[in-house]
Amino acid sequence: MQRWRSASSQAGQATFSLILVVVVVAIAVVLLYRTAWTADSINQKAENIAGTAGGINTATEAVLKLDRTNNLAASILQTAEPLEGQLNEVIRLAQSIDGLATSINGTAGTINGTARGINGSAATILGTARSINDGVAQINTNLDTTLQLAREIKSDTGNILGQAETANHFASCIDRGLLSSTGNTAC
Repeated sequence: MQRWRSASSQAGQATFSLILVVVVVAIAVVLLYRTAWTADSINQKAENIAGTAGGINTATEAVLKLDRTNNLAASILQTAEPLEGQLNEVIRLAQSIDGLATSINGTAGTINGTARGINGSAATILGTARSINDGVAQINTNLDTTLQLAREIKSDTGNILGQAETANHFASCIDRGLLSSTGNTAC
């Protein structure tokens, strides 16, 4: 009974840990999606910069477009700044998931050991049940033999009873003088 409660408790803990891992993974996916969206925005701005910078052939043209390039770079920097916190959160969540996965793996190992113990107990119980079944079969065979003997005894007692009644009848006849030694019976 204690093993069952322990296995049930461990299964509950494993289920809770698994649910917690799923929630953490979902949060990580949302944060990763936001990071990808921000990265896509950066890529678009970088394409604009590349398109703008592609036309610069001389240092003079580069200087003329430097304000635009600086504005785009400032925009990229502003867009990328929130990513650091989000990436740190993703790393923290990934480390948490790793810790939970290690815990779940340990719990699963314990559950596996408990299951093996239960399997061993089940094999012992099965052997005992088979032995009991064989014993019951032998009892049934013995009971069948006993019932047959009881029927034979009942038949014999019926015969003895019939003979006793006949003897009683003749004894009564002898007492009343109705039976002679020559076998003449008036009884």
